[in-house]
Amino acid sequence: MKFRFMERAALGAVVALCLFTGSPSPGQLGPKKHEPKGPWENKSLSPDERADLVIDKMTLDEKIQLLHGLGWEALFGPPPESRPGTRAIRPSGFIPGVPRLGIPDLQMTDAAMGVAGGGDKSRYATALPSAAAMAAGWDPALSYETGALIGSEIRAQGFNLSLGSAINLTREPRDGRIFEYMGEDPLLAGTLAGQALKAVKAQNVVTDVKHYVVNDQEAGRFFVNSVIDKRPMRESDLLAFEIVLRESNPDAVMCAYNKINGVYACEDDYTLNEVLKKELGFKGFVISDWGGTHSTVKAVLAGLDIEMPGYSFLGEPLKKAVESGEVPIARLNEMVHRILRTAFDSGIVDNPPQIHVVDVFRGFEVAQKIEEKGAVLLKNDHGQLPLSAAEVKSIAVIGGHADVGVMSGGGSGQVSPAGGSAVPPSLDRAPGDPLGIFSITVYHRSAPLKGITERAKGAVVKFDPGTDPAAPQHWPGLRTWPSCSQSSTRMKIWTCQTYPCLKIRTP
Repeated sequence: MKFRFMERAALGAVVALCLFTGSPSPGQLGPKKHEPKGPWENKSLSPDERADLVIDKMTLDEKIQLLHGLGWEALFGPPPESRPGTRAIRPSGFIPGVPRLGIPDLQMTDAAMGVAGGGDKSRYATALPSAAAMAAGWDPALSYETGALIGSEIRAQGFNLSLGSAINLTREPRDGRIFEYMGEDPLLAGTLAGQALKAVKAQNVVTDVKHYVVNDQEAGRFFVNSVIDKRPMRESDLLAFEIVLRESNPDAVMCAYNKINGVYACEDDYTLNEVLKKELGFKGFVISDWGGTHSTVKAVLAGLDIEMPGYSFLGEPLKKAVESGEVPIARLNEMVHRILRTAFDSGIVDNPPQIHVVDVFRGFEVAQKIEEKGAVLLKNDHGQLPLSAAEVKSIAVIGGHADVGVMSGGGSGQVSPAGGSAVPPSLDRAPGDPLGIFSITVYHRSAPLKGITERAKGAVVKFDPGTDPAAPQHWPGLRTWPSCSQSSTRMKIWTCQTYPCLKIRTP
């Protein structure tokens, strides 16, 4: 009986094995055999040589296809239902490649403080402290480590083009994206961003630096005119970009929304052609900010190479301009060449990203390093800090939803919070306004109240939402600091992009 039982068990195991191995599914067949596309696959050739070989085999339509996105409907509409848009990880940041020639799609993501938009596909990414915090650390090595983390997580999610870093100078409070930038010093911003981008590029990711140039405020960003002479521009805003180019050789430069001395930044021949491409020797491509393209012939001849996210100017209108001779075929081929040589030079052709799970604990470590380095004590009257846990008897934590989470900067660079926003999101724009997606205030699930309570074991810790200006004054035993007045002001500030959204709430 024992033998027959073992015999039946063995037979069952053989049958099960046959079921699992006899008819392999497509996923079990292993990687598909690579079919050579052309001589440009020879890795011993230079990126420029490989690009030229591809261009010789491209049709006019294939060339035009590489120069624009899928359209605004991809940003605000439902997911694409037909190819090539179905291949997009984020349709708003996608340019179809040329599969028959082995040219990959450009899969873009914002990544100033971590990989943005992963939540769209239920993918986790590390939410890092602000770029301003990293700048406050004055640590190029930490910037490189941060870039290495971001680059690895970009690839882990399947993206191959990073839309960070942003190095516009902090000049005034209406700049709603200060949290993405690295302060007001072009030397510091350029050096730190250069190190971060160098590390991202080392991960075989196409790198981008933005917003070129003198894009120093969000209020009225679509039409504001930055008036500045050439010399002070070269010694400030342009200097930061020059340093980044020297430090990291980025693959792309994003031209900005604003005007520069009356000319749109994506149509400015001086900044794009004369300075960037000729004087600084930039070999990559110029990509417009989303909606920053305003013309076809003028923009193309001034140095713009890609329109995003649509095709209003560099789609069919560009094809007609080439066919009519308004845009020379040589200029069209140069635009395509810059994109293709970047694809080869960055490694996204020979070493495409493979989706995998990110190293969560590594992300925690880097985030903590940035925050600790960026916490700079400028003044300490009366020796108030550090607080002594043994002496503090009561602590009041007021406002800012500090009982549940921490507010993050908003907009296109928003890193999806793990577990969703700690505070239910609400739109501050009209429900039908498509730009309302940029005004959602998001809170990451890291509650300051919890951390304070855990560290102040002997103290009474109380939280108040801060909505009633008179409430804290009636708390028994509450004291203000010796250097503060008895009447306190609590303020919550949130900044974002696209339009004036600086919110200051006081009692």
